[in-house]
Amino acid sequence: MPPTDLLRVRDLVPDFLACAGHGAPELPVSRYLAGHPDVARALRRDGDWSDAAGVATVLDGLRDRAADLAARAETVRASLPGGVAAVAAALGWSGDGGPVECVVLIGLNQANGWAGELNGRYALFLAVEQLGPPEDLDLLVRHEAAHVVHDRRAAIRDWPEYGVANALFTEGLATQVTAELDAGRPDEAYLWFGRPGHRQWLDECRRRWPEILRRVRADLDATDAEHHAPYFLMRDSPLAGGLPKRCGYLVGLTAVRRLRHHHSLRDLATWPLPRVRREIAEALTDLPPPT
Repeated sequence: MPPTDLLRVRDLVPDFLACAGHGAPELPVSRYLAGHPDVARALRRDGDWSDAAGVATVLDGLRDRAADLAARAETVRASLPGGVAAVAAALGWSGDGGPVECVVLIGLNQANGWAGELNGRYALFLAVEQLGPPEDLDLLVRHEAAHVVHDRRAAIRDWPEYGVANALFTEGLATQVTAELDAGRPDEAYLWFGRPGHRQWLDECRRRWPEILRRVRADLDATDAEHHAPYFLMRDSPLAGGLPKRCGYLVGLTAVRRLRHHHSLRDLATWPLPRVRREIAEALTDLPPPT
């Protein structure tokens, strides 16, 4: 299947720019999202887009970046077909079920990209105002596209949202896919999408590996947000106990690399949740720190 048949791109940036160009004191958020009610529902699902006044204030602050945002959206659209096609080939997805949805939008100056549910399956969301330089964009596109394609192969949207075991696997697999498609970069580049300044973070994770591994193994069966946060989120968590933020990404990558010795990426992408839990638990046993 040609790359262009593997995805459907919905670019909301022109709608944002059209609204912002009216010069009203406050950006009419409802007009920006009016033509995409399903996207609006998805964005508001976690509450981040529910405060209309707060959202309008953030978006209004992006008005003067119109030319830059339009250029970024063009760069993203150019990167998507090749990125999604490369991931689809790596994970053995031929396009069954129709193209993946890729939503290019102006976000809230928070996340740069994520995979989230849209119309009953995962979609790829890319917020252009937060994207890094073009040379690192492919890392983000491929990582998040790997989640979307993984959902097509194993319906991961039905797995526990805050499951520690399945998050280790899904994030580890997405990062490993990126590493194999763009070999030669240091691990911190794959784990932080090329953003500089994270070598110290990686060194700290290695130094504290026994503690991190012990904590992860103790929380492996947890499926609540409080136990999930210390390993996968940037925000402070009462249960973090000083662990390096997002250290679960490195643990997941290291565990998947151990599994990769005996299984192809295509096989890993098809595993059901019970097997994922079992295999991840086994992979974490005496797992050496990443080199």
